[in-house]
Amino acid sequence: MRRGCLRTERDGSGLIGRRRVTSQAFKGQGTPMGVETTWVVAESVARAIAVAERLQPPQEDLLFAPLPTGTQFARARSHEALSNRETNDHIGRLIDWVNEYCKQHGRGDGIPLVNGQRWKLTTRQFRRTLAWFIARRPGGAIAGAIQYRHHSIQMFEGYAGTSQSGFRAEVEGERALARGEHLAMKVERHEHTQLTGPSAQEAADRLEEFGSQLRSRGIVPDNQAQFRRLIARHDPHVYPGEFVTCVWRPDRALCRHEAAQAEGPDLPECKPLDCRNVALDAENAARWREFFARLDAALADGATLAPYVRARLQQRRDAVARFLDKHQLEESA
Repeated sequence: MRRGCLRTERDGSGLIGRRRVTSQAFKGQGTPMGVETTWVVAESVARAIAVAERLQPPQEDLLFAPLPTGTQFARARSHEALSNRETNDHIGRLIDWVNEYCKQHGRGDGIPLVNGQRWKLTTRQFRRTLAWFIARRPGGAIAGAIQYRHHSIQMFEGYAGTSQSGFRAEVEGERALARGEHLAMKVERHEHTQLTGPSAQEAADRLEEFGSQLRSRGIVPDNQAQFRRLIARHDPHVYPGEFVTCVWRPDRALCRHEAAQAEGPDLPECKPLDCRNVALDAENAARWREFFARLDAALADGATLAPYVRARLQQRRDAVARFLDKHQLEESA
């Protein structure tokens, strides 16, 4: 990665739409020279790049070149970046520094030892750790509510699609496991019987069967190995999201092209006002009411809206009002 590799794209109103990083991809590309590739990244990555640019001297182009304060700086040549081995050594030194600092200041939040020794942390472990945490955060793994859904989409659109690392399959596995745990809790609290929407009854039937499988096998949420096997064999194909709970049937889905329908729903591309796969739980209903209130607030400030924008907002508001009324959500709106 080189200085200036980050490009921020904004829409006509100045809001950030995409952050893109252009660099060299090597894994799976078949050439030691690498291939220029562009990744879509999250805001946290943009901040990290900005920090790396500030840490390097102005004349240094490579963001991962040895730092002037580092142990490898004296022998570094201008065209070289840190090797993985050197980076791993730096990570180990950082762990030692953190633990020594905690010891000197009587802190109990140091990095724990493993079998009495410092854990040998390497750069390749970060990909797996990141996948696990993104996949399992509420709103990230559970079919992507706002914050971590955004990260997950970007990882798939960018990094995960450029190599043969197995990253995507690993994330999908964690998402399925977290989804199974989430659905098990809904069944345990009998929330699956309180759904509304065109596929509410089908969702309730599928989740009741899923709960029967749980009970007959004595599976508890803390046993991840059991949950993995259960999801593999008896996946109800119910996908909780921010605005909808998708009861997946590819023959009536509107979110995917026919060639990709076997992969499951693409919730960020959901068309909830028209799709027959939609069911709504209490959290979905709350999000719709909040969205309806935001539309009303935007329309109330009509003096700042162009006529075309106001007309489109009004159309959207009316469509949402019909949706809320149809599914008996309007009383709380």
